[in-house]
Amino acid sequence: MKLDIEKDLLQSEIPTNKWLVKDDNKKIIRSTSVNVADPANLKPEEELIMQRLIDFTRYSQDPILNKEDGKDYLRPAVGLAAPQIGANLNMFFARFEYTEEGEEYAMINAKIIAKSEQIVALEDGEGCLSVEVDREGIVPRAYKIIVEGYDYLTKKNVQLTLRQYRSIVFQHELEHNIGKLYYDHINNDDPWFIQKDWILI
Repeated sequence: MKLDIEKDLLQSEIPTNKWLVKDDNKKIIRSTSVNVADPANLKPEEELIMQRLIDFTRYSQDPILNKEDGKDYLRPAVGLAAPQIGANLNMFFARFEYTEEGEEYAMINAKIIAKSEQIVALEDGEGCLSVEVDREGIVPRAYKIIVEGYDYLTKKNVQLTLRQYRSIVFQHELEHNIGKLYYDHINNDDPWFIQKDWILI
């Protein structure tokens, strides 16, 4: 997706690293987010939070606008949750670049209603914009999840069945809204521990 700063930003500010809240701010990052009272009719401050989540992620994935040698280079994000920009609301945005337009989900009040026993993990581990120095290790996740919530982009209640990478990303973002971080799942004694039946991607 090629962003036009004049037309495509949903809110008025160019995304910046100053928006991000790090994991040393335990009051926000480790708190449980509250559900939005009326996802179909967001309050102005709730709308702004969702718009910032969308704008930050889209902007961070645009290599022309977000140049690596830029003054305020943003680490490219696949997803971003509201606590990461200072709001303990049950919201997150995820964007997968499988097509030119991208596959996007702007979730409000999302929750997992079912998950598989099969475990999947990224073979190189996970990272996070709220974690300044990446923690190395295997992060076991459910291979398949079913998620319910309200999608801000389609203005509909949705039920999504997600597998492999999509499942990992959704679990990572969902856990931000219950005060958990990816490195909470890493084995303290052996960070690269895997069981024989786990799937690595």
